[in-house]
Amino acid sequence: MGSKKKKTTIGYKYFFSIQSGLGRGPINELVAITADDKTVFAGKANEVTVSKSIYIDKPNLFGGTNVGGEGGIKGIFEIAMGDADQEPTSRVKNLLGGVVPGFRGMVTTFFDGLISAYSASPKPWKYRVRRTTQGWSNNEVWYPEKCIIMLYDDTSTIHEKDNGINSNLRTIHAMNPAHILIECATNNDWGRGLQLYEDIDLDSFKTAADILYNEKFGLCFRYNRQDGLDTFVQQVLDHIGAVQYADLTTGKIKLKLIRDNYKTEDLPLFNYDNGILVVQDDDSSASDNVPNEIAVKWHNPVTNEDSEVRAQNLGAIQAVGLISSSIEYKALPTFELAARVAQRELESGIAGLIRLTIQFDRRGEILTPADCFRVSLPDRDIEDMVMRVGSINEHEDGMIEITAIQDVFGLADTVYNSGNQSGTGIVQDTTPRPVKNYMLFESPYFAMSQLSNYDVNNESGYMFLVSAQPNSQSINYLLQTTTEGADFTIRGTGDFTPSAVLISKRQLSKIDTQLNVIFNKNMTDVSIGSAAIIGNEIVRIDAFDELNGTLTIARGCADTLPQTHSKDSFIWFFDSLFETDGIEYLKGEVVYVQQLTQTNAGTLSANKAPIRALKFDARAARPYPPANLQVNGVITETITLKEQETIVLTWLHRNKEIQQDNLIAYNEGNIDKPETVKYHIEYYLAGELKKTVVTNENSHELEINETEHYDEIRIYAYDTKSKFESLQKYILQIKA
Repeated sequence: MGSKKKKTTIGYKYFFSIQSGLGRGPINELVAITADDKTVFAGKANEVTVSKSIYIDKPNLFGGTNVGGEGGIKGIFEIAMGDADQEPTSRVKNLLGGVVPGFRGMVTTFFDGLISAYSASPKPWKYRVRRTTQGWSNNEVWYPEKCIIMLYDDTSTIHEKDNGINSNLRTIHAMNPAHILIECATNNDWGRGLQLYEDIDLDSFKTAADILYNEKFGLCFRYNRQDGLDTFVQQVLDHIGAVQYADLTTGKIKLKLIRDNYKTEDLPLFNYDNGILVVQDDDSSASDNVPNEIAVKWHNPVTNEDSEVRAQNLGAIQAVGLISSSIEYKALPTFELAARVAQRELESGIAGLIRLTIQFDRRGEILTPADCFRVSLPDRDIEDMVMRVGSINEHEDGMIEITAIQDVFGLADTVYNSGNQSGTGIVQDTTPRPVKNYMLFESPYFAMSQLSNYDVNNESGYMFLVSAQPNSQSINYLLQTTTEGADFTIRGTGDFTPSAVLISKRQLSKIDTQLNVIFNKNMTDVSIGSAAIIGNEIVRIDAFDELNGTLTIARGCADTLPQTHSKDSFIWFFDSLFETDGIEYLKGEVVYVQQLTQTNAGTLSANKAPIRALKFDARAARPYPPANLQVNGVITETITLKEQETIVLTWLHRNKEIQQDNLIAYNEGNIDKPETVKYHIEYYLAGELKKTVVTNENSHELEINETEHYDEIRIYAYDTKSKFESLQKYILQIKA
């Protein structure tokens, strides 16, 4: 007789019952759970806003029971949000036994099921939660309409394919810092327990809340009480650039943001005849030690990772060498906000700012922390300078001593006594100014096709930048770029692009070709037949007359369609006259760009140059849209239905590989259609897609009776090989 084969045990699966405490509750929402940087659970918006049970079915999350795997997670997960009437579930009662509390006021979780395989050590779990309007004392949220500041991260890598979950993960419910400070002052459990209306200057907090809301300056803080409440409050103030103090006249707590929110002429002026007794230099911060590079460390709540952004004063670096300083502002939740704060910190510590200790008589008591005031000090050749209060110290003899620093927002209004000026003349303003008028866009295929090594199927592209001179003294600019998490790097010197501004009493229609313009720069480098761009439409230059200010164009070239444009629109003559950093970026990547204007007086500081962003979308890999769409032989944007009328849509084929760098207008000729391209005709009702027709032809007949059930048709090209649709599409409105 044969023998039975004996089973061999190669490992074990581990099933745990685990209760965890996350922190004080209640909270607004559980967003996601990760373990070993893998997603255990991720919900759609508002999916988990109350205590509930969730079934987790991911037994292969860590590799399953295959070779090298460590199992996964499968079982019942419960979350208790920390409500005031919270009761323990039956599973928690069975786990703990005896008399079990409800754990009210605390967010707790319970899991029962598979936790791992082969290893009895479970992976550490991390929870992403939201808490903004829950947990306030007496459930009274102050100024609720401005409490939450919604931010969105569309650049971080997320592997979630469900659009609803993906969107929720990328959405950041940041809290208004003014509301955080209100809670610190009023919360009866962990705050100071002050009375909202009796102890707080609510007008000042509401003003600050409005400004912060408009600035999208939301914070994502985790207060674990390892530091005292005073330390936490100061961290909030440092993040937003503000002071909080007790108003001596009312006794109420007041909040003041440090912003450029004053008119210089309205500020009080002090001199030796009006309040100032003694002035001394404050040497607490020598100018040669002021950092010319600030690195701000911030935390991305979407990826749960720390990151860093840097701001530099290139002129100061060239003059004295690099002096770098690092600051942790971990409550900043986005790269854009961290970049703004880095510039703020760099500017606030700019070298050369005057720092003074000023002794006032009682007339100085009108000044409060962070107030701005003016001084006139002839002995220091200062006729009129804006200073900002730092600290205030009142002496026993009534004298008020204030340390103050020259305010960066008032630099332009500072007047010095020159003493021995003579002669008259016009002085040119050579101060480097930020670039205001610009366009940042992804390289179109016709420009890429000239590159011998470019593959038509590549999902990549280059950054194209065009811009106009900020003023006549602007010579050129230093171009510097970066990607998220990296430092800005200077890529070269850029020139300003020839451009024109449309002058018209009406907007430019989709068929206009004769334009009246004002040319902003000599057109010597612009040739007939070259490309220009207006808004998101590429056009061909057929003629121009600088003297009379006329321009003739061909419309809807390359991968674009004719569009309407408002008067005062810029027309950029970019063909071979654009700037780029020369780096090839993949679809989904984001490049951040700064232009440091150069004049005879120097280079614009990086902290004064706006940061612009461009997200790449595989533009060059997309098919060209069909051209010259007509309804029964007429160009229109409206289909009017009539009884027993045949309605036929017709269009022209386009083929980027045949056209290459030739600019063909929307109404010129018919090109052989690419084999892999099909046309999609989509029928919509109230914004919802109801029907799709796919065709290889360049015409489509509408079914009148059926069409009466729709209100919009969209038409575009789709490449079955690359899976991309055309950059732009036609939209036709259906009217009965």
